[in-house]
Amino acid sequence: MILVTGASGLVGRELMKQLADAGMSARGTDILAAGSPGLQKADLLDPAACRRLCGGIDSIVHTAALQHHSEVPRWGREAFFNKNAEMTRHMVEAARAAAVRHFVFVSSDMVYGLPPGRPITEQDEPRPIGPYGASKLASERACLGARGPALAVTILRPRLIIGPGRLGVLQKLFDRVRAGKTVPIFGRGDHRYQMVAVSDVAAAIVLALSKRREGVFNLGSDNPPPVRKLMADLCRRAGSHSCIVSLPAVPAKLALNLLHGVRLAPLAPEQYRIADVDYVLDTSAARRALGWQPRLADSDMMWSAYETYLAADRARCFGTGESGRPDAAGPNASPAVSARVSTPG
Repeated sequence: MILVTGASGLVGRELMKQLADAGMSARGTDILAAGSPGLQKADLLDPAACRRLCGGIDSIVHTAALQHHSEVPRWGREAFFNKNAEMTRHMVEAARAAAVRHFVFVSSDMVYGLPPGRPITEQDEPRPIGPYGASKLASERACLGARGPALAVTILRPRLIIGPGRLGVLQKLFDRVRAGKTVPIFGRGDHRYQMVAVSDVAAAIVLALSKRREGVFNLGSDNPPPVRKLMADLCRRAGSHSCIVSLPAVPAKLALNLLHGVRLAPLAPEQYRIADVDYVLDTSAARRALGWQPRLADSDMMWSAYETYLAADRARCFGTGESGRPDAAGPNASPAVSARVSTPG
């Protein structure tokens, strides 16, 4: 039996579907599980709750996390994100105590920090530049510290995850594209900003479970295009009259630093500090060890997300019972994780 934490989140939902399609028995848990058939509600900040979850479990996939799209406080961001490491420690300790055989942790590319000017490999030293990345790195270390002959550990580091029901930083972009307003980009736009489809992330997890393969693996799309081309393709497919405007990166970042100082910046430093640099993960290790191959290109992911955005707006306008526009983005988390358990590539 496989336990999936954060099972009502973006990655968790897709993973539960793919596990069922593969004939693999799985049980899901989430802080937001109330009203979700087949999911067990649990708070992973409670060690006793974690121990109860692990009974009869062979493998655990830990996707639950607090993200930038959560109800992040203006002050005390470090303490807020530190809950990620606390939840992971509780889960991995409970896994060892229950003789769970395999622990798969969905981490984040944000552990790396600023890229080195080439595709990032798993051998590059993690240097997170903010509390979210630091919390993910601390979580990884908790997992690796529990690894042993009785517990295999797999860590996945996805790039920015794109999929149905999640927009985040794309929300404001899509608002502008739809309205035909200018689309600002940092710098000339010749840098690449890699993404990865949630379906491809879930497929990598299924492979890791099937092969029980240990290690740390990057996940990202193939051949990401330059940002300017990515934006231009989106505007063209959307029939938008939006113009792409380059912002001088240094002044823009200085302005965002000032806004961040008074807690008014629209992006976190972990996000805007990499907004004008080539950020691509080398995924060759996952290909070799897991037999994994990403299927969706960045431009197709972006268009699919835009179509989801339009569909959600139509549903809201016509009162079909949808809650409105899709929720926020980031690697591996539930749609609303302010309540702890319910995020990058």
